[in-house]
Parts: sequence; C-alpha cells; structure tokens
Amino acid sequence: MIWAGHIAAAGWSPTVVTAIAATRKRPLWEITMVAPSKFAHVVFNTHRYEEMIDWYTRVFEARVQHRDDRLAFLTYDDEHHRFAFVNLGPAKDNAAERPVNAAGLNHLAYTWRNLEELIDTYARLKSQSVMPSRPIRHGLTLSLYYRDPDGNGLEFQIDLMGTEAANEFMSGPAFAANPIGEPFDPDALAARLPEGKPVNDLIFRSDQAESKAAPGHRDVA
Repeated sequence: MIWAGHIAAAGWSPTVVTAIAATRKRPLWEITMVAPSKFAHVVFNTHRYEEMIDWYTRVFEARVQHRDDRLAFLTYDDEHHRFAFVNLGPAKDNAAERPVNAAGLNHLAYTWRNLEELIDTYARLKSQSVMPSRPIRHGLTLSLYYRDPDGNGLEFQIDLMGTEAANEFMSGPAFAANPIGEPFDPDALAARLPEGKPVNDLIFRSDQAESKAAPGHRDVA
C-alpha cells in the first residue's frame, strides 16, 4: 500500500497524487502495489566473457545487439536485449565454476509453449554437447536444468497444469511430502514422442494420477 510517508519520500506533488488516485477510482491509501508487466533482462558479470557470449548465443539461438571489449547485449526475441554481459577481465586466481550451493541466485527459469518445443530444444542442445545437469518432473512443471560456463543455473520447463490446478497442487499434501519432484529420462521421452507413444508415465510424478492414465492419453495443460 502507499502511505503518506511513501508520498513524501517520492516527492510527489498533490497534483500527481490526485491524478494517480483518480485513475484507480479509489482512495490512494487503498492502492496496492502494481505488479511488473514483464521480466526484461538479466545481466551477468563474468571473467569468461567470450565463453558466456558463445554459450548464450548457441543455447538461446540469440543474436548480438551490441558488443565491445567491455559489454555485450544479446536478445532472442523482439526485446532490445534479454542478456547483458560485463567483462571483468581474466580472473586473478583462475576462478573455478560457481559452486552449485553458493549463496545468491539459484537459477533463472524459462517456459516453452509445449512438450514438443522443450524436447526439440533438448535434442538441439544435446547435439552440441550441452546437456542438462538435472531433468526433474516437478508435478506442475517438467524441467531441464542447465549450467552456463560460469555455473549459473537455468531451468527450461513446460507447464503441466493450468494456473488454478498448479496453485492447488503446491498447497496440497503431495507437494508438501516432496516439493522437489522426481528425475526423468529425457532420452526416453525424445524417443517416444515422435512415435506418438504415451508419455504420461515419464512427464508426471509417480504420485500423480495422470502418470497412470490410459495408454494414448497425454494430459498436458
């Protein structure tokens, strides 16, 4: 909520405050935070400048918008940039890859539209010797976890449920008992999918009814 202290700290004039309240048709003190409209980009500081640019260019099939000796900006869609890299120069102590359990950001997650797109991406990356460190069926998503040259985590996923069902699943007993999920075999999935064979037993957790669905049924949201 916005209070008088926030208004004073922001330096808003009475005119601006009145205009904000008017556009929302309710008193200013009842206004809650407006959520961001999108996630724009991520910036990496790196000692592996060339490796990082090459990896993200290949993995996301990204194009370079600008690059010099200090900064690089890449995008994979209509956004002006989705990734930026700051060149820190060579590491003084030959810095090792970031430990998996290091403090800070664990991973960034990207969602594909459907199972075919996710598995096509898996196959394309495998052909370039880029392999997931962990394939996990979470129940509400099917996810492939990768690590970039600096050891930053990236999750490539698809949604297996609609929004309401996913929220119910996360607040339910199965998720409470196992909030991580189970491993799955992406190669087995890649082999079955083009043949039209049932895949529910591969993409859903063993504690989900969908994993035991009748042959030929694929219940992906």
